[in-house]
Amino acid sequence: MKNVFLFSLVATTILLAQKSNCQGFENFNNYSGSSGHYHNGSFIGQDGSTWTYKQCRSDRPIISPSPCLGKARDTTARVISGTLYNGCGILSFDYKQAYSTAVNLDVYVNSVKVGNVTSPGGTGDTSNVHNSGSIPVNIRGAFFFEFIQADSTGSGQVTIDNINWTCDTTVPEPTNYPTNFTAAPAYFRITLNWIDAIGGQLPAAYLVLASNTNNLPTPVDGVPVTDDPNLSDGTAALNIFQGVQTCMFTGLSSDTTYYFAIYPYTNSGSVINYKTNGYAPNTNATTPNAYIIFHHDFNDLSLSPMVTKNIEGSDQYWVIDTTHGTSSSGCIKISGYSGGFNIPNEDWLITPTMNFNHYKDEEFSFMSAYNYPGRPLSVKISNDYDGSGEPNLFTWTDLTTTLSPGNWAWTPSGDIDVSGTHGTGVSIAFKYTCDSSGSSTWEIDDVLIVGTPIDGITEMNKDDDFKVVSTPSQKIVTIFIKNPKKSDIYIYSVTGQKVFEEETQKSQLTINLNDQPAGVYLLRVVDCSTQRSTIRKLLLW
Repeated sequence: MKNVFLFSLVATTILLAQKSNCQGFENFNNYSGSSGHYHNGSFIGQDGSTWTYKQCRSDRPIISPSPCLGKARDTTARVISGTLYNGCGILSFDYKQAYSTAVNLDVYVNSVKVGNVTSPGGTGDTSNVHNSGSIPVNIRGAFFFEFIQADSTGSGQVTIDNINWTCDTTVPEPTNYPTNFTAAPAYFRITLNWIDAIGGQLPAAYLVLASNTNNLPTPVDGVPVTDDPNLSDGTAALNIFQGVQTCMFTGLSSDTTYYFAIYPYTNSGSVINYKTNGYAPNTNATTPNAYIIFHHDFNDLSLSPMVTKNIEGSDQYWVIDTTHGTSSSGCIKISGYSGGFNIPNEDWLITPTMNFNHYKDEEFSFMSAYNYPGRPLSVKISNDYDGSGEPNLFTWTDLTTTLSPGNWAWTPSGDIDVSGTHGTGVSIAFKYTCDSSGSSTWEIDDVLIVGTPIDGITEMNKDDDFKVVSTPSQKIVTIFIKNPKKSDIYIYSVTGQKVFEEETQKSQLTINLNDQPAGVYLLRVVDCSTQRSTIRKLLLW
């Protein structure tokens, strides 16, 4: 921890400067990196915004703690500020060459390069602290800093600290509110849109408040609200640049009404000035009544219940990767590269068949990552695949998806509308092909298919399959299976996170969910012999 007196003195100086000359400062006092290895993370900066860092370590500080950006990392090392306001005039910071390789660090403001710092290299410079000198920026309004290794392979490890910048003087509150403030619901998320405020004094940014009850607070001048995108505790907030005109809240509960309000403001920190007179725009929206039709995140390191079909290239096929998934956990991958050669391949990864007649408005999503030259992955849907045969003998329709751009970047597919496919035997497949000229490595994770149940479904609630008895206040769930046989039991949150999994042949299974928050959950029981899946909704409080 940096010297408390020094921090207090600096904080006091910042507050005084904000009220007079408007001086910004970041000394990484809240950075909590790890020693001995590089990692990604975030922390709350001195101004209250969220700073992020990628591939940094903590054991080469200038004044501890301070981040050291790594050399030749899979993701180029960087430090990114939170959203800052009131413009930036002159920027300066301290930096140190951490090892023998010379520093070569680029500095960006609002994604525009404004400077670069270097060091001479060699072991003799590792104890010297340099200063960037005055970097002219001269930008008004909202902005953010990025400190990025200039060369993703050759730039030496560099520690940064004591970032200083000058900014504009304070200005009055915005003249007007934004208009056309609307909320568009979708499965587990709501997107907000608006038209920017106009008038004599434009806002620097907007504060968007969210709640699951209709009692949103009014912000107070001089009290900035930190970004909190998580609505699981009932409230959330986002600060959005003027000019962006949209934001999204994700991870929301199914069939739930959420309320929103938007306040424009100028300045930041202790001189932040919200427009609160009159009536702030507000809106609300209700998320769809979503059921998880199928979900697999491969965190159990199992392919099942998905199936693979190897058509060409018998020694290369879809396999489980235990550590490189979206949460540094399991995923599934494939490559046609083997023994120094690109081996022609055709391999399918297919979901179990699903009964889409039970649902409407079905959507499909997944995450993908890839590297190395080769053919793109294709994604297909069928309503006549028999679940086990050679897939090319059945009818498949290509789906339009967003795929990873490469360099192992995990990329969401987007929400793919598959509601146009109907039937009791719907399957979705990932088809991998390559030839002798190139073979990409593809990885897939977080396969999710959701839909809205159709009223009057009986198969999903057959009492002769199993019965569920729950004690919601104690978060205890007991399942009674009438004809015991090998079954997989899953429980998911409404956002698709698996919170329980067990294979059983018992006639009765009691599950304790005391470690889970109150809310709506989905219980899924899969007959291991037939892969028939039955789903029930659970309510815990």
